[in-house]
Amino acid sequence: MINLRLLWTWDHCTQWTAARAGVHDYGASNEFSGTAEDFVREYSLLLRWCGRHGIDGVVVWGLLRDGHGGVEAARRLCEVADQAGVKLLAGVGLNAYGGVYYEGASEWSLNNHLRKHPELHAVRANGQRHICHVPGNSPQPFHHACPSRPENLAYCLDSLRWLMETVSVHGVQVESGDTHVCECRLCRERRQHPVSALSWDDMALFYGPAAEAVGSVRPDATVVLETYSHPEPVTDGTVPGFGGGSPPSVAQCLAQFPRRAYVQWVADHFCAPRRSAPWTARAPAGFAGNIMRAHLATWWMGRGDEVAVDWLAQLAQQSLAHGFNGLSIFGEKSPFRTGCELNYLALADYGSAANPGADLESFLTRVAAPLLGGPERAAEFLRLARLIGAPEELERAAAQARRHAAQLDGRPAGRWTWLAWYLSRWLYDAQG
Repeated sequence: MINLRLLWTWDHCTQWTAARAGVHDYGASNEFSGTAEDFVREYSLLLRWCGRHGIDGVVVWGLLRDGHGGVEAARRLCEVADQAGVKLLAGVGLNAYGGVYYEGASEWSLNNHLRKHPELHAVRANGQRHICHVPGNSPQPFHHACPSRPENLAYCLDSLRWLMETVSVHGVQVESGDTHVCECRLCRERRQHPVSALSWDDMALFYGPAAEAVGSVRPDATVVLETYSHPEPVTDGTVPGFGGGSPPSVAQCLAQFPRRAYVQWVADHFCAPRRSAPWTARAPAGFAGNIMRAHLATWWMGRGDEVAVDWLAQLAQQSLAHGFNGLSIFGEKSPFRTGCELNYLALADYGSAANPGADLESFLTRVAAPLLGGPERAAEFLRLARLIGAPEELERAAAQARRHAAQLDGRPAGRWTWLAWYLSRWLYDAQG
């Protein structure tokens, strides 16, 4: 069974008010363009919807920023999460991605820590400080800390204890960094295994103490450890980057991960729609659980808002078959966008008591059909939505969606209207 379902979000991309301007659709280090009230409203809508529909938790990257209310706004969201019965997890970069306090004047901002102590900065192979700046999706530079410096580990643990003492979040999802690693002498001598854009040795060094720091304040907190990887063994001598399989050294590093935590993996290259590699590996035993996540229906590795309920069914089936008990997808956009709505509802349904085998037909009949005008229309909706990849079919598909909308009323009609608009976007671009 799936017992932990998470929606993963960046604050600057989260838009649960259907008609709100100034929101990014994609990216990892953008500014937050709204106010504190915008931030609280968007996430309150998200948390309450999750509570009503069976999503267990929401991960918020950028939870703490001066620009959207800092600690006070985060506390307000914790109250909403408590009322909704949903876990609110802070996304925390341990050596990158801003640390506990993503942006602002706080001493718990990793960027501020490294500006104050430049000698603790990670460095590149050329000796320059490691500052990540990718104009396409990370326009705001963020600083990397050297994981080999004990001062940085101490700072990291103090910041996690401060977070858990100050804001009543239900836990954290932590990452060590996947935008290249420190290449100073200390790191090169410490690491026992080769690296790519990420380092399993760095994860093994930080994740145990991080989980212990969180648990020292709140023993029942949920801790999710990001691996950026899939557990499928890699035997060709390569060291995969983000989304790749696991080299032999992973077992030794995993042995150092804290057992009370969930380990999070990435499935994008091992399941539909790519499925470029076989999936035979089972989830490692002994942890609180193993979560499989994918970038379905996002601009990161797909097409935003895309209906992905069939691909998510395959992901859930594969995950269940290989011993995983958690699933995670992006949750940044409002269910007014019917593709997002159906994906979120599928996440809540697959692997549940109502649908233990993550059967697509069962979902379409029980969950989607009442929303779309019946079982036949639910199957038709999925078929038409998939035609964004067939330019010659788009005009007929959009016209068919409009006919269904005209035959229905209320939200069912609105859902078909959304599909007609969604298909028409791709038709318009194809004709441009």
